[in-house]
Amino acid sequence: MTRRASRLPAIPDRLAALVDDRLTGARCAGKSPAFDAELDHETAEQRSARLAWATRQCRQCPVQGQCHIAAREQDHPLGVWAGHVHGLPGRPKAGAA
Repeated sequence: MTRRASRLPAIPDRLAALVDDRLTGARCAGKSPAFDAELDHETAEQRSARLAWATRQCRQCPVQGQCHIAAREQDHPLGVWAGHVHGLPGRPKAGAA
């Protein structure tokens, strides 16, 4: 009997890398746009309010410690990770002096 190739498309490595089992149960699950650094057509006031809400959610999250580790493993984290905002324009990068 010969094996048939799977008809399912292969998951690209970049997409597979987005899944992190350490973050199962995170408060941001399914709400990713609310935790993004920027959204199109958003005023500075709207962004500030949204990021403040997202930061509060993160600080109450049961996987905040694991999220902090995952953020440090990213080359350029963007958005709210472990209760901290990363990657906003005009803000210095972490560790920059």
